Amino acid sequence: MKYDEDVRARSYKFRDEYVAATPAWYRGEMHLGFTLLFTGGVIAYCLMQLHAPTLAEWLAVIPLFLFGNWAEWAAHRYVLHRPTKYFTMIYKRHCAVHHRFFTHVTLEYKGQRHWRALLFPPFAPVAFVLAAVPFALVIGYVFSRNAGYIALFTMAAYFLMYEGLHTLSHFTDSPFLDRVPFVNTVRRLHAAHHDPELMATQNFNLTFPICDTLFGTRSDAPRTAREPLGRR
Repeated sequence: MKYDEDVRARSYKFRDEYVAATPAWYRGEMHLGFTLLFTGGVIAYCLMQLHAPTLAEWLAVIPLFLFGNWAEWAAHRYVLHRPTKYFTMIYKRHCAVHHRFFTHVTLEYKGQRHWRALLFPPFAPVAFVLAAVPFALVIGYVFSRNAGYIALFTMAAYFLMYEGLHTLSHFTDSPFLDRVPFVNTVRRLHAAHHDPELMATQNFNLTFPICDTLFGTRSDAPRTAREPLGRR
């Protein structure tokens, strides 16, 4: 369709310009490695601080996970896709870079230099964990030390899950991933989200589409016909 052809042409033109402007020192492997090491280190540290946690303390993961799902949905909808006074840089980075680099017909990435447009910037996991620390401290003070560490563990793990599922959503032409339960749903919904005409209104949950379902922002297909990922 002409719509897809126009979107594809604009996206590939932007890709060429963005990659050409990428600093020579940038290495996607180091970018990814820092994200994995930092979040993985926080998770490991929190687990090592636990002392005989009870079932009740572990059950705190459930409300924290649900809060994380809402925060993911709300931040994606109201910050990443709407210009605001205090988060203009984040909005521009998401809409003017990520969504121009990757569309529903150009979801694929090729080589480590494309990871600069795919992954959150390296400061993002640090900022996310630092923002979670006050909440974890309050939970630790009100309930127990274990509960505080479990809270921080859950939030760091949620960020890592988000990045992992997001990366899998940009693997194209993968019959295996297309058949994996849940992952194939995430991939399909994310492809629809990258349709330029839907990105500001549909599929803001990249992990579990709980809030998208609750708030009526879930769409199972882009504007064009349903087709396997990467075969448009």
